[in-house]
Amino acid sequence: GASKKHNTASAMSGKATFDPKYKKFEEIVTQFYQDGVCVPKIGLTETQVESCKEVVERYYNDVKFTIQQKQLQSDLEAHGWETFKLRCPGRYDMQVPDLAEENFRFLREDAPWMDAVHAILGSDCKLHYMGCMLSQPSSSCQHWHSDGDHLSEDEHLPAYAVNVFVPLVDMEPALGPTEFIPTTHLLCNYDPMQKIEPVTFCTGAGQCLMFDYRVKHRGLGNRGSISRPMIYITYGTKAWSDKENFNRKRFPKLPELVKQRAPRSELPSNWRERKHLREEEQLREDAEGTAGG
Repeated sequence: GASKKHNTASAMSGKATFDPKYKKFEEIVTQFYQDGVCVPKIGLTETQVESCKEVVERYYNDVKFTIQQKQLQSDLEAHGWETFKLRCPGRYDMQVPDLAEENFRFLREDAPWMDAVHAILGSDCKLHYMGCMLSQPSSSCQHWHSDGDHLSEDEHLPAYAVNVFVPLVDMEPALGPTEFIPTTHLLCNYDPMQKIEPVTFCTGAGQCLMFDYRVKHRGLGNRGSISRPMIYITYGTKAWSDKENFNRKRFPKLPELVKQRAPRSELPSNWRERKHLREEEQLREDAEGTAGG
């Protein structure tokens, strides 16, 4: 087991013995271990951000349209579904199916932050979960929380899971960035009476932010005029991921989506062309039906 540990930092000191491959991340990892949160100045390209944003918005609109058409609002508020949940008013947690496709490998195995994650968790860590948190204008502020507990109550252990947040719009205070209380990932270092100044990071679209699963944080309310989509990815050490995946709480499956028709204004004015378009759409739906059956 010892050889596996050579590329992860020692928990308390923040000092690291590094595999030369990860040497350039020494500063990032040290800050991560000391504060529980860091901004490594690593990110997606503008094109990648745009393609993520497009599929996230399309999925959100399709699901919301379906909820409206099938009158499922009370189901959403009561429990939500595997791939679409309401975390608090105006804040939606989604697993967007398109992001699992091959052309979004840049969020998974080809992600620009993978080496930094490996430097913290070790090279055998696993991608545990990926989703998008969409915060709409006027969404409410979350309560302080950490995503996971300490695995030992006697000694502070190194990180077992890392969250990577990637906003798909330029963050600014009005849009409700995530607020963190630095150092609260350390064992016995969270006392609501003891004031540690919270921090927020307003990064550019596509710029990632990494934090320890145990650090106290909350999403602030969106006071802006646009929605705030944020990709989140959780990585865990191999042992932790295997156990957690097994324990995942089951939610009902989302009902089949009702496809939205193009608004009349976008349809060709010529009725023959409109008829042709509708026939093509019907053929496509039939083909999908047989393929999916």
